Amino acid sequence: MLNTYKTILSKKTQLNSNTYLYHFDLIEPKEIIFKPGQYVMLKVPSIKGPVSRLYSIASPDTVKNSFELIIEIVPGGLASNYLFSLKENSEVTFQGPAGMFGLKESNRSKIFMVTGTGIAPVRSMLISKIKDQISKIQIKNQKYHLFWGLKNYRDVYILDEFKQWSNETIKQFEFKICLSREQNLDIIPEEDKKYFELGHVDSCFEKLLTTNYSLLTNYEFYLCGGRTAVESLRSFLLGKNVQKENIFFEKF
Repeated sequence: MLNTYKTILSKKTQLNSNTYLYHFDLIEPKEIIFKPGQYVMLKVPSIKGPVSRLYSIASPDTVKNSFELIIEIVPGGLASNYLFSLKENSEVTFQGPAGMFGLKESNRSKIFMVTGTGIAPVRSMLISKIKDQISKIQIKNQKYHLFWGLKNYRDVYILDEFKQWSNETIKQFEFKICLSREQNLDIIPEEDKKYFELGHVDSCFEKLLTTNYSLLTNYEFYLCGGRTAVESLRSFLLGKNVQKENIFFEKF
């Protein structure tokens, strides 16, 4: 049975032109217990009564008295209109947590292939399971690769977080942000260019394959993003003979 959470919007941060980070503090109950990868259901007021919208939790499971959501505002959408006009200190109701998307307990290394705000549950997984445990002996031989697809460089956010984790974990965590609509990388600061590729997520991944083809058999794959993108990435991996039991996904 799902729990109902009364929260207060304590902070709202604009990440790019249409994406925001919402930080909600819990009022009642005081704590939320969830698994990284799960989502909560926002109860959006409407003329016909509350309407549910699902959003993946973007914060770590170690923080229990609040949670964060990364949300793209879609003009004209019922929930988007509500969230866009939502002011700090407003009370908001959620239900949850729910969902089966999450890291599997295995010794396999992980590859994350995400688009847009599909980064939200992956951020939760990375902070919760990787950043805080990277020095532990049992995952010393595990590697984590993130491929994040965005349209333009101006769309990029939380880059500094990933850069910090990459530095801390040395060679265990690597990431590429794949820009599908840029013609070149000239706009990107020289010191950051190594974190970027031109093209879609699948083409960026192909470049890694050229030097390590064993990725297809030795890794688990976690896909998240829009329905069309996730289905395309899943078909791409299956076409590469990745076993379907090693592909996990969440689409919206």
